[in-house]
Amino acid sequence: MLTPEKLQRERAVFSAFIYDLLLVGPYLWIAIEVGSLTILGEVMRGMLMITVTILSWMTLRKIHRGQTGDYDFGMGKVEQILSLSVAVMLTASVVYIWVRLLNSSPAETQEVDAMSYVAVGLAFANLSVNLALLHPLYQAMKTGKSVLVTAQFRAKIAKSIGSLVVTLCVALNQLTSSMALALWAERVGVLIVTLVTLHAAYELIKSSLPDLLDRTLPEELQVKINQVLARNYSNYDALKWCQSRQSGSSIEVHLGLGFAGDLAFADVARITKALVTDMEAAIPGSRVTVTPVMAD
Repeated sequence: MLTPEKLQRERAVFSAFIYDLLLVGPYLWIAIEVGSLTILGEVMRGMLMITVTILSWMTLRKIHRGQTGDYDFGMGKVEQILSLSVAVMLTASVVYIWVRLLNSSPAETQEVDAMSYVAVGLAFANLSVNLALLHPLYQAMKTGKSVLVTAQFRAKIAKSIGSLVVTLCVALNQLTSSMALALWAERVGVLIVTLVTLHAAYELIKSSLPDLLDRTLPEELQVKINQVLARNYSNYDALKWCQSRQSGSSIEVHLGLGFAGDLAFADVARITKALVTDMEAAIPGSRVTVTPVMAD
């Protein structure tokens, strides 16, 4: 059921990317016009992070509407692969900006014109948007525990801090007549963009890799599963399937147990509950599900 609190969280995450989306075009244009690598780095990071935020918004909508059939094994493979791809591209964008910076030759003179003021204005607008979006995200986070909203709030805090320094560096770089000061402002700006970008890439990799690196359980855990099944073998008629996997620290065990057709449902529920309790106690941190089926 869609509650006002859920709609508030959706609107907060939606606003987290829609205003960034409106600023991307003008920001990219001014980065090219004034040749600012600091702004260019901000734009490249922003474009990639918008993709992640849109993905978070779409996922949040599915969760609120109960459309989670594609997420039975965690956050979903497509979403995690996309997040990991964005992290790789974020890292590549950092390398690109630093190659451009190291290969650039400082000009002997710098002319402060209208474009310089436009660049500073857009940098300030970007900072203002980031700061303004902190409040709705914070309010949405207080209405209920949501991992997606919390992640967006933390990302906005990191981005706002980075944007504050970037705005100051862009102002110094574009409005000063001292080429030495302009060059150092550009370098500091690129460094701050790099740190914020790498932090975002790290967070994406940390959140996506555990769900992507599925693996079979270690032999000792498989032995424990067999031991629990053996202890309870007299309570069911057949073992139809046993599927297990480990994703990060999460351990999933799916069992299909066959029961006689004339066995009462209450007895089936009692037997499966006892087996699940036994197995989850034997394998701490596991999540065990049992599907009862008709025995042959």
